[in-house]
Amino acid sequence: MQFTLTPIGVVRNERTTPVDDDWDSVNSRIELDLSLLGPDATDGLRDFSHVEVVFVFDQVLDDRIEHGSRHPRGNTDWPKVGILAQRAKDRPNRVGTTVCELMAVRPGGVVEVRGLDAIDGTPVVDIKPYMAEFGPRGDVRQPAWSHELMDGYWQTADAPPGRLDAATAAAWLAEVQRSPADHGTLTMIVRRPATDQREVLPTAVLDTATGLEGDNWLQRGSRSRPDGSADPDAQLNIMNIRAARLVAGGDDSKVPLAGDQLFVDLDLSVANLPPGTRLHIGDAVIEVTATPHTGCAKFTRRFGLAAHRWVNGRDSATQRLRGICAKVVVAGTIASGDAIRKLPG
Repeated sequence: MQFTLTPIGVVRNERTTPVDDDWDSVNSRIELDLSLLGPDATDGLRDFSHVEVVFVFDQVLDDRIEHGSRHPRGNTDWPKVGILAQRAKDRPNRVGTTVCELMAVRPGGVVEVRGLDAIDGTPVVDIKPYMAEFGPRGDVRQPAWSHELMDGYWQTADAPPGRLDAATAAAWLAEVQRSPADHGTLTMIVRRPATDQREVLPTAVLDTATGLEGDNWLQRGSRSRPDGSADPDAQLNIMNIRAARLVAGGDDSKVPLAGDQLFVDLDLSVANLPPGTRLHIGDAVIEVTATPHTGCAKFTRRFGLAAHRWVNGRDSATQRLRGICAKVVVAGTIASGDAIRKLPG
């Protein structure tokens, strides 16, 4: 019996040769064929942190297919094992699967992921949400040679750590949770006049139509909207200053690189600031929206993979370590050092 698989999309990234290692440094864009899938095929996918991507090693030639056994990667220091006892690309049906971090789901059938070990142009035949219940249901056991093979697969030895150790993560979270719940402080205002440009301001004007005056929010639009227009519920990006200083290594000059306009000493957790909460800052009033604020590839390049995983990790869903989105509901002038006060609901 034979089956025919039709690709539902294609991988786009900067890696064009199947290098064995350092895949966690690779950001990929999966461009889906919505004429095949339908326009709502990715609805709800962004609620997951990871996806499992099924793809085809289409560049493996017929005469390279292995049906028996071999030394993994041709390394005779490792035992000769069957092709089904390894994850090599030259396997009978050329099928590869990888669980990778989901970075974004864009309109038009674009799914952005990190750590997909597939090169540019690779056909994708399926994407599935990763659920913890589909993880191993028992102790994981594997031979020593496989640990050696995977030693630099996701990160090379000289790469910065890809995750904070447990003690550091706990200390960072405790520091963020020291922020006040009701009476906070606006500690930094950052204007973004153009892409990758930052201006730290002592005062600024918030406007209901343009957000922070002089910022490029309106002009740059949003890749999360079908028409590319600016998201009215994301006029302002706000991050906890304690979290920002931690990922910036305590260097306030690097804090603006996070890409947010307002940095505050205030508890931004869902419990403290549910969508619809209004905050009084200076002469202005802003409203917290339900639009999620998550780390992107630029954030990772600037602060590292460990920082990215911390702000988007398990605690982020409740603590909003990456920050929140808001919109201006009453225009006015704000200044660094202004008090922030929650308004009655």
